[in-house]
Amino acid sequence: MRDRKEMETLEEFRFRTQSFNQNSLPLEGMETNPGLLKKVNQEGNFLEYRGNTVVFVLPREIKEKISVFQEKLYSLCREILAEPLEADTFHLTLHDLASGPPSGSLEHRIRETRFGAAKKTAGLSREGETIRLRSTFLFNMVNTSMVLGFEPEEEESCQRLMRYYEAFQETVRLSYPLTPHVTVAYFRPGRISGEQIGRLQEAVDFVKAREQLKLELTGAMLEYQEFSDMNHYWRGCR
Repeated sequence: MRDRKEMETLEEFRFRTQSFNQNSLPLEGMETNPGLLKKVNQEGNFLEYRGNTVVFVLPREIKEKISVFQEKLYSLCREILAEPLEADTFHLTLHDLASGPPSGSLEHRIRETRFGAAKKTAGLSREGETIRLRSTFLFNMVNTSMVLGFEPEEEESCQRLMRYYEAFQETVRLSYPLTPHVTVAYFRPGRISGEQIGRLQEAVDFVKAREQLKLELTGAMLEYQEFSDMNHYWRGCR
């Protein structure tokens, strides 16, 4: 695990995330990420996509508020979005583990990471310290999805969150830093025109004008989960 002093500070976190979360939509249009075709087909239906992850389970009232943002997004841009995510699947990912189209090698990686990740999750679940987050912006995440970003409210919460993330780096080392977010909708694969980008921006502006969402997370809200596609997650393994 990285030493506490080496973890990303709140100032560093804000500098990094504000470099992309306020200008994530190219005005001229864009092509969706080629990797999206592993999760969503050309008709916008979710494909089998297996994996495991560690997430914070969200309170129902937060899921309901995010559903309002989702409804606005679909009212403006339905034709460029995949089938809607069920509100019950809304979660804040702490750490990705293994994922991909179903295969024997993937199932082996899931089995390899399952015990260690579940054990760490159980250990952290006994910690009662609070991590305070607030929502930032609705933004385009690597041309794959529209997500609602979150950031720590103060330095203490930032360091607790980064410590949790680092704990799972020992199980699966990711090459990218933590950007807390809730996925609101996936794109349908293909070209998104400049006119459609304008309507996505309307949804971004709608969320920006609303009151920030406040989240108080604890270790007890952490869960080890597995999934079979982007709309079907469950706690533990089956």
